Amino acid sequence: MLVSVIGILILAVTVLDALLTVLDANGRSLFSTRAYRLFWWIGRHCAKLLPYPVAQRALSMAAPLMIALMIVLWVSGIVTAFALIFFGGLSVGDFITGGGSQPSLAAAFRLSWVTLSTIGFVEISPSNMAYSVAVALEALLGSVLLTFSITYFLSVHRRILDYDRVVADLHHRMDGRDDPLEIVAERYAAEDIDGLERWLERLHDGLIGMHQGLARYPIVYFYRPQERGRSLQKTLQALGRIADGLTHCLPSPSRSDTSPALRALTAGMSDLVGDLREAYAPMPVGPTPQPVSRAEFETTMRSDTLQGAPSVMRYREICHALGDVADTDSRPGDAYTRYRNWFLADRQTRAFVAAVSHDLGYDEDLRPRRSSYLAALLNRGPKQGPQALHARRAQP
Repeated sequence: MLVSVIGILILAVTVLDALLTVLDANGRSLFSTRAYRLFWWIGRHCAKLLPYPVAQRALSMAAPLMIALMIVLWVSGIVTAFALIFFGGLSVGDFITGGGSQPSLAAAFRLSWVTLSTIGFVEISPSNMAYSVAVALEALLGSVLLTFSITYFLSVHRRILDYDRVVADLHHRMDGRDDPLEIVAERYAAEDIDGLERWLERLHDGLIGMHQGLARYPIVYFYRPQERGRSLQKTLQALGRIADGLTHCLPSPSRSDTSPALRALTAGMSDLVGDLREAYAPMPVGPTPQPVSRAEFETTMRSDTLQGAPSVMRYREICHALGDVADTDSRPGDAYTRYRNWFLADRQTRAFVAAVSHDLGYDEDLRPRRSSYLAALLNRGPKQGPQALHARRAQP
């Protein structure tokens, strides 16, 4: 009886997890999300034992393999659950067996597997109403699970295609350049404000699709393109640079002040970082960096050297990338106010991108650094959740 109760509990957990994973709009699950994390941990550390190019290709296959492994877990859970249910109350005469074999756990697993796969009972069949209902229920769950698996795969695949679409649009527009703000400067120089507005609208639509995909299907987070320039961290870094740069680095009044697409893109970036940082990549805990004083800011901005506070140097780099568009302010103090506003937004974006890069292994060389790597890895065990970065002394 106890074995049957355990089987019922396993069945309930497996079915509920499949229902939540496929149907729940909030991306909740009982164990799927932790299973993804475990699969990624295994794949990431196994890749360290491979040559670097092979490791990169292997990691790009992690997310597709996770779908197959998750389906295998669901199937295994249902087969095991019904096998325990059958075995828990099994006695001589409960099943018709052509060979006259005695009841056994192997026979229960065999009955459970052929029932789920609906290939027929062969020489084993139920002999009472309770078992007849159980095998009918398992056959029905097998059909439902197959439908759910196909639906889940197609939904995840569509979200990954949406992600690839926005990345391709951004990547093709940059045309090999490292700074996406150069595209904005070219649009302003050509006075193609309408074209820039349409491009920002497409980026916002793509960002919304990316946000929904990451929130709805956690497996999308572990999708890793082979080309690093199209990775999640690089995409978020580029989108954040565009949103923060146009919002806070252009003097007022400018067309960006009244741009609906830019406001939507900025709000979309803020929502994505706020919603996903706790679920996937927590921010580092440590001293909060502060903007520099106005005197230091003005000195660094007027200086021709490449030395100064890192945050001011980044701000000046953005202004230079935007070209003449960012150099038309004549009111003292406005630039420093814009810098302070930009600093808060940039700090949040940079911290989130750094956490994502750390969590997905983009900031490591994927090679073991000591002979005892495998033993130390097994002693540590897999991460049970997203790990925060170690706190470092922050610089403004």
